[in-house]
Amino acid sequence: MLTIAAKLPPGALVGGEDALLAEAVLTTGGARFIAREADLVRTDGRITGWRDSVLSVQASVAAPNSGNSQYEAGPPGALICQEGVNCGFTLPGFAAEVEAFTVAVIYASEGEARTLATVFTGQANNLIFLAEAEGQVLAKDKAGSVEVALPLTGTRGPKLVILGFDGRSLRLEMDGQVAEAAGKVPGLAHQADFFIGCRSNRAGLAKTLGQSRLHEVLFWPDRSLPRSSDPEDQAALAALRRHVRWDY
Repeated sequence: MLTIAAKLPPGALVGGEDALLAEAVLTTGGARFIAREADLVRTDGRITGWRDSVLSVQASVAAPNSGNSQYEAGPPGALICQEGVNCGFTLPGFAAEVEAFTVAVIYASEGEARTLATVFTGQANNLIFLAEAEGQVLAKDKAGSVEVALPLTGTRGPKLVILGFDGRSLRLEMDGQVAEAAGKVPGLAHQADFFIGCRSNRAGLAKTLGQSRLHEVLFWPDRSLPRSSDPEDQAALAALRRHVRWDY
């Protein structure tokens, strides 16, 4: 048996990654939605909400989601998105205007996930969405001002994709790959809603609704962690990557 006569720092040994991530997300002001029964809100048997595990906020079902969400216990647990059916959630009014944000999604798909998450600033303004389609993961705004994309690898099972926006550029990370593009995104100086699994509260957008298994969705409404030099931000990203590596 190997004995070390020293106190090791958090994360030096395998185990406890989930708790370390929870602490890091709380420290950096993020929200973490985990697909587990304890965090789901049900009304008459239907899933009508998804509680965040850190900030005690709750995402409600999107307007066209009339009881379509399904939960699979796993492990790991997953909220199931069906192709062509709105199974999404929304966290309205998360920011007075969009200056920076980070979205991270742990998900699996065997077809096309289409829409994973969206930052939506209003019907007449703009939105930035994170999607999987045609063999790639991409992020772009509806107005077509900026776009980043990465090819999907052949890896089966859960994937982690991270999108950061710092007001000047989009940065996308997945499987050790990075894509970044600078551009001025119009229409973001408005109150914004955050959507999971869909793009807005509008019905009739079936082509943007794909098949996926959402295990976790993390959201920082006011900071771009990938572009940050803040030690706490970088520690949160490291904890997230370690959590996915060892727990999934």
